[in-house]
Amino acid sequence: MKALLSIFQSKFAPREPESAIRANPRNVSAWVRLIDARAKSGDLSHHAMALVNAHDLHPTGHAVHAFAEDIAKKGGEALERLATHPTKNIEPAIEELVKWKTAIQCGDSHDRSKGYFLDAEPHMELQWTQIIFPLIKDLDFTCVLDLACGHGRNSEFLRRRTKSLHLVDINQSCIDACRMRFGDTKDGTRFYYHVTDGNHLKMIPSDSVTLVYSWDSMVHFDKLIVRDYLLDIARVLKQGGSAFLHHSNLGETAPDSNWATNVGTRSDMSAKIMRDYAAANDLDVVLQKVQGRAEGWGQDGLDCVTILHKRDL
Repeated sequence: MKALLSIFQSKFAPREPESAIRANPRNVSAWVRLIDARAKSGDLSHHAMALVNAHDLHPTGHAVHAFAEDIAKKGGEALERLATHPTKNIEPAIEELVKWKTAIQCGDSHDRSKGYFLDAEPHMELQWTQIIFPLIKDLDFTCVLDLACGHGRNSEFLRRRTKSLHLVDINQSCIDACRMRFGDTKDGTRFYYHVTDGNHLKMIPSDSVTLVYSWDSMVHFDKLIVRDYLLDIARVLKQGGSAFLHHSNLGETAPDSNWATNVGTRSDMSAKIMRDYAAANDLDVVLQKVQGRAEGWGQDGLDCVTILHKRDL
């Protein structure tokens, strides 16, 4: 009886959501219903099932539906491509939903929780002088990009070493706060402000930046978001330029997990995954340092800082 039920679910259950997807490829609810049908029929890989369960990609799941409109907007083009064969492309669709759900959810949480930036600001000088600057002091600060700049606590230190500083964030409110703080120029540094969808640097010209910098933000980025950013980081860096990236290492012990429910709201990224992404984008890993209690993160092995170098041709 169970075997017959499984065959029935596999053969007939996907038809209704598939039709809805073909009619409107950006229908997130229809994608979730199809995912749920494939999960119940046992047709998903272990990796895909881990993502479905960790991110609650079920008809009753809260976050994927709460942010469905934004997911459809940001991931719409990819979903349209995948909708040509919804069942065949179900696992790439799962990754697309997870990617945008996490980016939007993370941005929303920081947009609403203004107190986070106030609480983090007093710790920045100590982190800069004792942890960050000793690692990056010999890098090229000619043109710097501060990725996920928040309200500018890192930018405050970066501006003192560069004459050209690009500030990038997913939240307009953060860009507005930075513009209020720094203006167009301050003490000889020219500021440029950019809002990103949450996974790209399309607004930055190729081969224009000498240092891409991100501290205490990328730790929340899902590994799929980091993968997308690495592609653009390789593009915007000048030959010989560098990237200093502070990211999660929790994926080493909690792969395919959900940043929102993980310790320290860390993502499923890891040092090894970063090395793989770097190699795929012709970026050399100059340094990796796993961080934990000594750096104030509360758990050993929780984070990692990676310095990447764009190869000279």
